[in-house]
Order: sequence, then C-alpha cells, then structure tokens
Amino acid sequence: MPIKADGMGFFDDMPAAEPEPPRRHHLWEPPEAELPGIVPIDTLQLGRTDDVAVAITGISAFSTGFEIFMTARFRPENHGRPRERMRSFHFGLQLSDGRKVFGAPGGPPPAQAPEPTGPVLRPYLGGGSPRSHFFRWWAWPLPPSGPLEFVCEWPMVGIAETWTGLDAQLILDAARHSVQLWPEDEG
Repeated sequence: MPIKADGMGFFDDMPAAEPEPPRRHHLWEPPEAELPGIVPIDTLQLGRTDDVAVAITGISAFSTGFEIFMTARFRPENHGRPRERMRSFHFGLQLSDGRKVFGAPGGPPPAQAPEPTGPVLRPYLGGGSPRSHFFRWWAWPLPPSGPLEFVCEWPMVGIAETWTGLDAQLILDAARHSVQLWPEDEG
C-alpha cells in the first residue's frame, strides 16, 4: 500500500519502547557475555524403551558452569500429550565428591531466586513437537574433576532410573576455551 497523502507512515506515531532497566547478572546464571567451549562427546543415551529415547546430545562449557543439551524422541502413537508426559521426568547429576544435584523445573525466575548454597541444575530452555523434545539445562558451578554421572528417571514413559557418565575433565578443559566477549554486567 502507498504511504498516506500526509506523508506519515502507520507506525510514525507509535510511542518509543521503554528501555529495560539494568539487571544484575548472577554468577550462578548462564553467561550472556561469553561464548562456550564445546565438550567433545558423542551422544550419551540416558534411557530407552521401545517407544521413547532420551539422551544427552551435547555439552557446552563456560567459565562458571556448563550447559547440557538433552533430546527425547517418541514414537508417534505414544504416551499422550507432550506437557502431560513431562510430569514424571527427573534429571540429576552425581558429582565426583559425592554431592547430588537435582534438576527441578519451576520455582522463581533466576534473577529473583536467592543465592544458592550449593550446586545448581535447572532447565532454562526447551520445546519440541509431539515426536521430539529438546531441553537445555544449566549446571553451576563447573564440576570437580573425576567422574560425573548423569541420572534420569521417567516413570510415565517406562524409563527406570538410569545412569551414564563421563570424565568431568572434558568439561573443565572445554571451559578453558570459552570466550569472554565483554564484562557480564556491562550495559
């Protein structure tokens, strides 16, 4: 459509967007001013039935923590609506020093949560379709060296508690290759 005779475009009178107030970045949150080092792993299957498979499909390491990429695949005729089937999904980490870290969806947004007293594992991104889900989990801080175990349980889809692991040194080495872009709290 042509511009109106008065020379004004439709959006010329639109009010300017309000700038977002500055937000303090917390150390236990995923970095926003850093590019990760990539952990060299193959797919780590966490659980599988005839109808469902869930696996860790990648890990990215930052200077303060690491991101876990998880994928679930479903046969078409399987297990109800996606949101319903997620209810019984459990994920956690067993650190080499014996600490357990449980992934817990929900709770207050990270910027409003109190400072954690121990390691953190939380989902922060996900999506998918009826046949495929993806999840990104944030783990803070970097793990101690030694074995790192990933633990999964998903009773609603028939996956009992399963464990798979790797040497945490892979994550620590990749973290040294992360790239700091600018100060985290700048601007």
